[in-house]
Amino acid sequence: MSADGVYNLINLESIPTPDGRYVIDNANIIMISNTKDLYLHKVKSKSVAASKTATMFGNPTFYMTASTNRTITQLPGTEKEVEELQQLLKQKGWVTDEYIEKSASEEQVKVLSSPKIFHIATHGFYTPAMEESDLEALTESEASVTENPLLKTGLLLTGAGDVLNKTKYNYNMESGILTAYEAMSLNLDQTDLVVLSACETGLGEISNGEGVYGLQRAFLVAGAKVLIMSMFKVDDAATQELILNFYRKWLATNNIRQSFIDAKKELRVDYPEPIYWGSFVMIGLD
Repeated sequence: MSADGVYNLINLESIPTPDGRYVIDNANIIMISNTKDLYLHKVKSKSVAASKTATMFGNPTFYMTASTNRTITQLPGTEKEVEELQQLLKQKGWVTDEYIEKSASEEQVKVLSSPKIFHIATHGFYTPAMEESDLEALTESEASVTENPLLKTGLLLTGAGDVLNKTKYNYNMESGILTAYEAMSLNLDQTDLVVLSACETGLGEISNGEGVYGLQRAFLVAGAKVLIMSMFKVDDAATQELILNFYRKWLATNNIRQSFIDAKKELRVDYPEPIYWGSFVMIGLD
């Protein structure tokens, strides 16, 4: 399924069915970001398998200065998530790189060299359209930046809070925020899986024909085969349980899609409401 319009904002798997269950119990929905991906997947030659390398980011230090305006909350739970994931992968013979707190920087993300797994646990964001009164105060070049949806969505990394305290629109004025525009240029040609374990990473602007212009498409354009991301704000404990259980199953079975479905179904035992397990979606063709 290639979603468009409002379907970019909901997870069809979490829709109730007449039998008292959910769509996830009765159907296997495979999501892609664009229908042309079906053709590209068919004609794309099989690449040489990447080595078992994983790069993980978590709990960036959002404020590097002594700012009193600290509206972005730190994410210590994501640091625990990354550390547990690192231990799990190392037990299975993977070579891992871990970047947390101050080392979880935009510069470090940009020098990635196609790890088999790229896992990043932080806040995602989307900036809505600016008010007309705000646009009038901008220069012509500044106003053009606000019109590009790929520059209005991204991931917050080290120093992001300082950037947001200085600007409402120019997120590339200094290091701290990886926009979708920049994510498209990452080197992920041999990357099997990208996991955006964050809040509201699925949000993006709707545009004619192409659907969501945001992180979803950006990471797939960069070369990632499969992307797992959240569509709305998620509970920390439920997220960690889901993500780590998914990895355990995938590493044991090598079946990425079934492992993700099974992990969500198991999460429902402790967290039956879709608000917990229905946030995360898998996009792409493995």
